[in-house]
Amino acid sequence: MLKYVLVLLIFTNGMFVSAQTIIQTGSNISAQHAQDILLHHNKVREKVGSPALVWSKQLAAYAQQWAEHLANNNNCKMKHRDQPGEGDKAYGENIFWGSSSDYYKPIDASLSWYDEIKFFKYQKLNDNNWHKTGHYTQMVWKDTKEVGVGVAVCPNGGLIVVANYYPVGNVMTQYPY
Repeated sequence: MLKYVLVLLIFTNGMFVSAQTIIQTGSNISAQHAQDILLHHNKVREKVGSPALVWSKQLAAYAQQWAEHLANNNNCKMKHRDQPGEGDKAYGENIFWGSSSDYYKPIDASLSWYDEIKFFKYQKLNDNNWHKTGHYTQMVWKDTKEVGVGVAVCPNGGLIVVANYYPVGNVMTQYPY
């Protein structure tokens, strides 16, 4: 039985950007929304010279569990896991909440995290600078190789998006890229 892998090349702003085709995402996020988020992350990473991320079904399933927990057991309020990761692995984690799943889509999470670039000044991370830019710096962290995203709709109609990253970024006293 032959399996085919489709590689999509998109011409954007004068650059070719490759995107991994996602057939099954590992979470409730659609393949198209997952592809959009992965493409956006990789476009942002390319701007700073960080290598492209690949999609992880395992991370997506892990993110999905937390998204559902926040939507159904935490009154749809954002809260990071106490220790994100499975086994001995540590994961980075970005969370987004939108007031309406009819208005907000999963890509809005990635766009929101990227928007923190306006507060970012290239320097080593420390307790004073990562609070305003930690979502952005996790997106572009040079050593991170995988991402997975989960989504859940809250009982009130809001949208929760959780992204987990491996290896974890935002290591204090290090540069993000």
